[in-house]
Amino acid sequence: MEYLTRIYMYGGVSVKDVESSKFIKAYAEHLKRGDKFKEPSWVDIVKTGFTKELSPYDRDWYYIRAASILRRLYIRPFTGVGGFKKIYSKKNKIRVKPSHYNKGSGKIPRSILHQFEKIGIVKKTKKGTRKVTSLGRKEMDAIALKIHKDTQPKKKEEIDEIDELNEIVEEEKKEEEKDEEKEEEKEKEN
Repeated sequence: MEYLTRIYMYGGVSVKDVESSKFIKAYAEHLKRGDKFKEPSWVDIVKTGFTKELSPYDRDWYYIRAASILRRLYIRPFTGVGGFKKIYSKKNKIRVKPSHYNKGSGKIPRSILHQFEKIGIVKKTKKGTRKVTSLGRKEMDAIALKIHKDTQPKKKEEIDEIDELNEIVEEEKKEEEKDEEKEEEKEKEN
């Protein structure tokens, strides 16, 4: 944890500064590699909502959903299970009948939030909603900083080297064009 705290203090980058899909993928990998967050035994057979017919095809869907829920809690604290049911809801379009709006599953976000509470990343408020703890924020910001550093543009020296190479290529092209023009003039004279 010392490493994560040190990065957090000097980074100045939060989860809001990073693209959401990259953060969710990276945090899902972090959860999968760790030994604290476990997926339940029913993950293979559960549907994610009333509108679904089958369980998700991706084997890591539970970790991805957990990372998504935690990111949403970071950005919009004091969200409860009902809020997550609305977020993961979908229209139920069945054949000719008019479509109806159905909420997502409540068991999945509830079990994810319980696990995060046990780890100490999320805590429950007096109203029953949840919010991310300072430890959770530090951990999430550390991962966001790693992603931010990976997506940063190249250093100035590297950019200068690329510019020099481009100039050399352009000069060579100009010389080739001049040589071709000279050859064409010689052919015209003959």
